Amino acid sequence: MSLNLLDLVKSQVTDSLVKQATSYLGESESSIGKALGGIMPALLGSAVEKASKPTGAQGLMDMIGGLDLDSLGNIAGLFGGGDEKVNGLLNSGGGLVDSLLGSKSSGVIDMISKFAGLKNDSTSTLFKMAAPLLMGVIGRQIKGKGLSALTDLLMGQKSNIANALPAGMGSLLNFSSLGDLTKNIQTPNVSGGGNNWMKWLLPLLLAAAVLYYFSTKGCGNKVVESTTEMVEDAGDMAKEVMDTTVAGVKEIGNFFTKKLSTGFELVNAAPEGIESQLITFIEDNNKVVDKTTWFNFDRLLFDTGSANLQPSSKEQLVNIAEILKAYPNVKIKMGGYTDNVGNPKSNLKLSTDRAFNVMNELVGLGIDKTRLGAEGYGQEFPIGDNNTEEGRQQNRRISVRVTAK
Repeated sequence: MSLNLLDLVKSQVTDSLVKQATSYLGESESSIGKALGGIMPALLGSAVEKASKPTGAQGLMDMIGGLDLDSLGNIAGLFGGGDEKVNGLLNSGGGLVDSLLGSKSSGVIDMISKFAGLKNDSTSTLFKMAAPLLMGVIGRQIKGKGLSALTDLLMGQKSNIANALPAGMGSLLNFSSLGDLTKNIQTPNVSGGGNNWMKWLLPLLLAAAVLYYFSTKGCGNKVVESTTEMVEDAGDMAKEVMDTTVAGVKEIGNFFTKKLSTGFELVNAAPEGIESQLITFIEDNNKVVDKTTWFNFDRLLFDTGSANLQPSSKEQLVNIAEILKAYPNVKIKMGGYTDNVGNPKSNLKLSTDRAFNVMNELVGLGIDKTRLGAEGYGQEFPIGDNNTEEGRQQNRRISVRVTAK
């Protein structure tokens, strides 16, 4: 199993430090925590994308060579340094953000701000704090090693990024070289844990950024040169990214919010996601139950070639279970589907196992089994073109059909 760089940046700090850091930005702990849940995988994904290109990988290597983050030092003393210190480090950290995100930075900041409910200036500041920390973590892992160690490390992060990347961010950042990473992009799981991201990360980011600022004072030319090179690389995709950015910002929009009759409030449901579609269908008396109306899960993740659900899938499963509790007359059926790659019989079995696994998860969440059904259809009923990767991704799905309401 590859090392998880996102986990490596975690460290425990006191509640006092959390409050100091939150006070500095003037935002709520929950909003900052939610934002950081998207910022770190967005930056790491951008680093992976850069490392997939020879010039980009060397640019990252040069930048890491200018850092000295072996120790995060005196975190407690960070906030006593005054605004001048912090402003200086933010200017330096901004160079790293520009290098990683290039012309996409404004669109990414806007998307995260809308998602987390932050002012754009606050989100921009968080990015400038996060970038030095992340680059330092990467640097310590490859210290004394060559370029291949950097690329091997970063290429092993794809699934970790996919499990944490906010919905729509993969398209916005044009993660074309990351293969299946954009297949299952989703909202970060912040239910009951948004503050946890911030508790260990925000003061750590500030400390890392301060150290970065002082460490680069003596090697500024080297960092500026590598920064310039990487920004030029990013500029080659500017025209394509502009259209993607507009679409991505529209996609993230405002999340669908709904407080159910049971008092439960849906968590991180997308405006056009399965939760919204399902509730609309249930509540509309003009929409009748039939055998052709299906709604697709949009945040379920399975282990490759397996029916095992990844832990990040639980958030949407809980949403669906709570919807069923709020509408006790509703019954549903799960349908499992695959693409046409591989043996049809194996595909049928995999789709069946996945559909029944989802059904059993809902039973475990308190839904009576008599209200549920499941069936696998294998590679039948494709909704995308199996001749393209995008189409195959669309065909690998779990869908829901209302059978009674």
